[in-house]
Amino acid sequence: MASLLRRSLALAALTTLPTVVQAADLYKVEMLVFSHENSNGVEQEYWPEQPPLDLSASLYPQPWDGYPLANFEELPQNDLVLGGDAAALSRSGGYKLLYHRGWLQSIGGKSGAREVRIKADFDDYQLDGSLKVYKNRFLHAQPTLELTASAPLPIQQPERLNPTETDSSIEVVTPVDNLTGSTDRWRMTQSRRMRSNETHYIDHPRFGVLLRIRSLN
Repeated sequence: MASLLRRSLALAALTTLPTVVQAADLYKVEMLVFSHENSNGVEQEYWPEQPPLDLSASLYPQPWDGYPLANFEELPQNDLVLGGDAAALSRSGGYKLLYHRGWLQSIGGKSGAREVRIKADFDDYQLDGSLKVYKNRFLHAQPTLELTASAPLPIQQPERLNPTETDSSIEVVTPVDNLTGSTDRWRMTQSRRMRSNETHYIDHPRFGVLLRIRSLN
């Protein structure tokens, strides 16, 4: 009787094990974000004001500290497969590489999906947002990204006073607040069905995303 009970418990454990593994399989996620530097006319389009992004539930991948990789740990540079695309974008004058990172993460159902924080700061650009990936028969990726571009106001040239009124060497400068500038903000909110081990391109008039998800199973 005891032997039969042990066999039954072992069989039950083996039956439930594939379900546990499939519920949250491990994947390598790699994301590349770049701006369109020659997006003529995009500034003239109407971009409605939107509420601030809620990124309170997002998490940053942990820095890589060697193998084996942990869940939500960054991939080392030699484990990234979009390096050629990143190099081509960096060499091109029509694009600017803003973000290129990868990480390991478990991917399960939509209800338990975690948002990974995507953030990069430059002198003229600020990229912020998140990426949510889940599995519902197929892989699905939901990037929510906001690109902010700050352009300083042009400095006004000094004006010379009329020499008949005062010394011609004196210049009067019209006050200009050089610390302020015009700010443009664009947001991408997408939901895309993915295939593992394929590179997917997600477009926006102002910036774009290359995304690749590789299964470890």
